[in-house]
Amino acid sequence: MQFSRKNHRTLQIGIHRKQGYFDFVWFDELEQPQCYQIFVNDKDFKNRFLQHLKIQFQGKTFPLQFVASISAHLTWSKVLMLPQILNAQECHQQCKFVIEKELPIPLDELWFDYISTPLKQGFCLEITAIREASARTYLQDFQPFRINVLDVVPHTILRAFQYLLNEQVRSENTLFLFQEDDYCLAICERSQQSQILQSHENLTVLYEQFTERFEGKIEQIFVYQIPSSHTGLLENWQRVETDLPFIALGNALWQKDLYQQKMGN
Repeated sequence: MQFSRKNHRTLQIGIHRKQGYFDFVWFDELEQPQCYQIFVNDKDFKNRFLQHLKIQFQGKTFPLQFVASISAHLTWSKVLMLPQILNAQECHQQCKFVIEKELPIPLDELWFDYISTPLKQGFCLEITAIREASARTYLQDFQPFRINVLDVVPHTILRAFQYLLNEQVRSENTLFLFQEDDYCLAICERSQQSQILQSHENLTVLYEQFTERFEGKIEQIFVYQIPSSHTGLLENWQRVETDLPFIALGNALWQKDLYQQKMGN
């Protein structure tokens, strides 16, 4: 089935590959999140998923945009604090200048993106880059789906937390702890830059490592775990629960920030 491009809407779908299956999350016409899981050994699984979408949207078809994310340790990143606000073209030029100065890799062998944030005094520019060859190798795991946007997992996880908490919590000075099987991630956004630490230990060990490595007050701690019964939580930790696949949800929420640019642009 081919999706018609006569509609103005593009259906954005967060996709996450696990061992043996894909998770998908998207938002329906009422902006309610929907999810779907399909195993790669199912016969003709791509067309089955597309048929599921067609049924859900009552025969309406849309061009699809698949959003995936990659582990931060496979990327290079840098945060710049600038005195003045830059427009999109100036941000792009600044990214190219910094990457060419700091990485011993030709620019045409890299994909890069950025997030720009106006501050009360100045401007924050967060640059992320990855070797194109590494990205393409990673994207092979998503075949036969064509990935249109490749984000970074910490961005994805942070968006999912903020969505599930209804954006009522300020990210700054809030620690987000994520655990999926043996993969643990801690994220805290500061005014200067994000503090990120990943581990294959447990959340308690990760928390101790995080507080030893990074300075700054932590006012709240939110935790998401798969499985949720994996470990007990400390008294001041608040559990976040959802039936939606977490990383696929964060991928589906890509570009809620107007300043975030598509990787590879």
